[in-house]
This record gives sequence, C-alpha cells and structure tokens, in this order.
Amino acid sequence: MSFEEVTERRLNDHGERIRSLEIKDATQNARLDSLCEKLERLSEQIGVLMEFMKSILWKTIGGMGAVILTLMGFFFWYVQNLK
Repeated sequence: MSFEEVTERRLNDHGERIRSLEIKDATQNARLDSLCEKLERLSEQIGVLMEFMKSILWKTIGGMGAVILTLMGFFFWYVQNLK
C-alpha cells in the first residue's frame, strides 16, 4: 500500500467516526430536549399541586378556627348560664 492509499483510508475512517459522533450528538440533543420538556411539565404540575395544597390548607385552618371559636363561644355561654 502506498502512502496515499493509507492516508485516504485514514481520512475515510475519520470521516465515518465524525459522522457517527454527529449522529450520536443529534440523538442526545433530541433526548435532552425531550427531558427538558418533561421537566417543564412536571414543574408546572408541581406548581399547580402546591397552589391547590395552599388553598386546602387555608380553608382547613379557617374551618378549624371557626369550629374552635364556636366551641369557645358555646363554652362561655354555658358557663354563664350555670347559675
């Protein structure tokens, strides 16, 4: 084999390797884009869930506060009417 043939073969081999790396890079970019989209959707869902939980928490606190105040009012009324 002559020097030119060896050099040509090496260049072709390098070209194939570069193509292979480009293909792998493209697939990794696609997977990363897909992963980013899924993470964005997940963070949106978590945000919605957190807002829902906040509203439930405040409604529960408000409801329990009303119940406690009602029971305290009943207790004071009952104590005053014991005579």
